[in-house]
Amino acid sequence: MHSLPLMMLALVAPTKLSSVVVYPDRALVTRVETVACAPGALAVFESVPPAADPTSFRARSEEATVESLVAEERSREAAFGARSEAVRVKREALERELAELMDARARAHAQLQLSEKLSDVAVERVTRELTESRPDARAWTTALDAALDLRLRAVADLSSREARVREVQRELGALREQAAFLAASAAWKERRVEVRIACTAEGRARVELQYMVGGAGWTPAYEARADEAHGHVELSTFASVRQSTGEEWSGVRLALSTARPRANATPPELQPLTLSAYEQAAQRKVLVRREERVEHAEAAGAPGARGADGLTAVSQGVSVQLLVPEVAQVPGDGSDVRLRVARTTLPTTFVWRTVPKLRPLVFRVARLVNGAPFPLLPGRVDLFRGAGFIGQESLEQVPQGAPFQLTFGLEESLRVERVVVREVARDQGLFNSRRRFHYAYRFNLGNHLPRAEELELVEPIPVSELEDVTASLGEKTSGGHELNAVDGLITWKVKLQPAETRAIDLAFHVDVPSSYDMDGL
Repeated sequence: MHSLPLMMLALVAPTKLSSVVVYPDRALVTRVETVACAPGALAVFESVPPAADPTSFRARSEEATVESLVAEERSREAAFGARSEAVRVKREALERELAELMDARARAHAQLQLSEKLSDVAVERVTRELTESRPDARAWTTALDAALDLRLRAVADLSSREARVREVQRELGALREQAAFLAASAAWKERRVEVRIACTAEGRARVELQYMVGGAGWTPAYEARADEAHGHVELSTFASVRQSTGEEWSGVRLALSTARPRANATPPELQPLTLSAYEQAAQRKVLVRREERVEHAEAAGAPGARGADGLTAVSQGVSVQLLVPEVAQVPGDGSDVRLRVARTTLPTTFVWRTVPKLRPLVFRVARLVNGAPFPLLPGRVDLFRGAGFIGQESLEQVPQGAPFQLTFGLEESLRVERVVVREVARDQGLFNSRRRFHYAYRFNLGNHLPRAEELELVEPIPVSELEDVTASLGEKTSGGHELNAVDGLITWKVKLQPAETRAIDLAFHVDVPSSYDMDGL
């Protein structure tokens, strides 16, 4: 019963799909017909789905000239009328049979009750005659046998009627479901497209019809498998393709495009810049803390990726088309179909990384460069380390050749603790013109693994956007660090032997003019 809708859709699905380009929010379908060259030759495309945008119809032929294209919308009543009538006749016949079965079952129940009453009468008669001098044993036997025979025939008849009633009810349920589907299908609209061509020579001409359909799209998904022994990550790219157009994409090669046709491609217009001023009373400056993520370029280097399993990626300027290497079968009922797009081996460096201000845990991080022949779109990544699944994370868009990183779990045998040593302020300068805020933290690191490991410890320090406010490292800060002045990240690479513990100190101060309101610091 559950396969019925797909079977019915197959009756009207087009059989000459040439190719399909799937965008994130729609699809471009190409169908093909071959016609004999003759005066007034027509290429007719039947059962074009209602999801097709009539303004997107385009026809072309290399062997002929396209003279006109006419599309008409019509219902499916004619296509489904004969089948609907056959289903109706069969349903009415089964409903009549069911009514007869219900009557026969009622008669069998009545016979069963009659046999029970005859048995009661026979037992009562036997009990009465047992007190008489000459009981009639033959009459007892006849009465009991008659009652038993009637009971057996009633039970057998009732059992067969019940079985047939259940069978008819199942068949009626299937027919009602089929009738409802046929009624809904007949109510749908479809389009018939006629393309008139003029041939320049005798023979046959191949005519293509292209159209855009809604209710279709694809989303990326990834699997990343860490191979620490060989120093690489195997990144598999998948596409979840779905479409609810009612047109089955069977046995076609799909192309997945990263373009979004719905997005407005019109460049923005610049507006005039004007300067104006108005008087305002003098106000006191307020020093506030602003935390934000700073994005800046990093040198990506050569990708150095190995293989993409024969994937063909075609550049479209601002987008890329990915040709799926396998023949696809995508039903038109909106269900997701997962297709493998590519498998790329990315060389990497694995590091143990901890950011104790956010979480006092040590994570296994792989630093990668996108060496795939296409950009990685935002999507979910399933992470595998060794032979096991360790979790998921979200991947942001990564351009081709750009760096990114993935996290492959954490290690509880590498410990980190962040201790606040000092967070105070004292006056400094003539007439208390400036105030200095002191901060000091200690990080206790421990290695409980049976081998030496190197930890990468990262901690942020303030970055001033004001000329008269400065932030500087203190003398008690442990050496061997790297400071990124753009985003204020200070990094230590600490090598720990087995069972070794070490303390890392960070100290810095912020100097602020006393004229500032410093409640926000």
